[in-house]
Amino acid sequence: MRVATVVARRYSVGNSLFWEVRVAMRISIRCLWSITFCLIVLWSAQTTWAQNRTGAKGAKTGASTAKDPVEASHLEHSLSGEELEALTGKTFDLLLKNGKKEAGCTIKDFLCSKQLPDRFRTIVVTLSDGKKTRKIQSEQVFQLEQEGKVYTVAYLPTQKYHVLIDVAKRDAAIAAKLESEGNEIWAAIPDAEQEKYTAEERAFAEQVKTHFTALNMQSVETKFFIFVSDMPPAQLSPYLKQLDTMCDALGQAFGFPPGHNVWRGKAVIVAFVKEESFVEFEKKFMEHTPNLMTTQGLCHQLGEGRVVVSAYRGNSPEYFASLLVHETAHGYVHRYKSTADIPSWFNEGISDWIAALAVPSDKSIAYAQRQALVRLQQNGSLGGNFFTSEQIQPWQYGVASSMVEMLVKISPDQFRL
Repeated sequence: MRVATVVARRYSVGNSLFWEVRVAMRISIRCLWSITFCLIVLWSAQTTWAQNRTGAKGAKTGASTAKDPVEASHLEHSLSGEELEALTGKTFDLLLKNGKKEAGCTIKDFLCSKQLPDRFRTIVVTLSDGKKTRKIQSEQVFQLEQEGKVYTVAYLPTQKYHVLIDVAKRDAAIAAKLESEGNEIWAAIPDAEQEKYTAEERAFAEQVKTHFTALNMQSVETKFFIFVSDMPPAQLSPYLKQLDTMCDALGQAFGFPPGHNVWRGKAVIVAFVKEESFVEFEKKFMEHTPNLMTTQGLCHQLGEGRVVVSAYRGNSPEYFASLLVHETAHGYVHRYKSTADIPSWFNEGISDWIAALAVPSDKSIAYAQRQALVRLQQNGSLGGNFFTSEQIQPWQYGVASSMVEMLVKISPDQFRL
């Protein structure tokens, strides 16, 4: 098998100096976050600014004056007033943000702005029984689906209205840009194929268990994971719960529907008690020899979209739990949207951020953030190649997770964009 990317936890690769952000005075966390936020807002605004649109009734009025980059992006692929009106009388399944589904609803009306007929706050539907009419606040709805045609409901934060995004149109625009860069969107996987891929991962898990017969390895399967381990079964429950917390939080951060399965089939977690078993697994099944000076866990992101995480327990259950979430988060980011590479600072930052959220008992990430701040205050620099390095340095993990944490707090919508 070919490993497309292998990401280890906290090790340094790459020495090239590309650019450096220097600050003449001592850096505080507020200063660091402010610098980061400005950089990313400017970058996002430049790359996602919607094309100017004008028009009479039913057109994209207001898009050309949108000052918020989130709104500009939403309006770029949203339905016009006329397109919205054309959906009335048609039947959709409504997926709500709480995960519930209202199946077979007929759209009776969108209660829109009189000045901007493409924006609404309420959807009026006739329920599947054909008798009851219900007004549903648009903020409660995640998406509308009709025989594979999907529209997501997107919020315009400065206008307090919602629009409908044509997902196929948006993804086609993204796919065109990705293709020009040698990448592609991960194709949606039908349920039948997901079951086939899951069966393949079960077979892989059985191969691992057969190879390590002396360890009496057990496998536990959840909605998103196949967890294979020689640890006592009673010890696995907390780790599975933390991984589920990770999936829920990242799904919300990335704007997936509630309960969405991002994986190709399911992600496989292979966790050993002893270091030597971990090394044997890596050599036998991953054709890779880990550097044990720096590596306790690895996320294998395979070219066909598979994700396999391997690790050994070590001396700290809390750190091990955090490590499992961190490495699995790399796989989640890999499976998000496309095959495009993710910058190391963001990849490591979001993985540590979600690990701290899912495993609050582990204090290593908070400690890394404090140590990074001390170094920033001493050196007045982010480290030269922080934004461009193929792998950030170990001390920069604290910087990266602080940046991600602040960006999520300031604006989840901007972060998602």
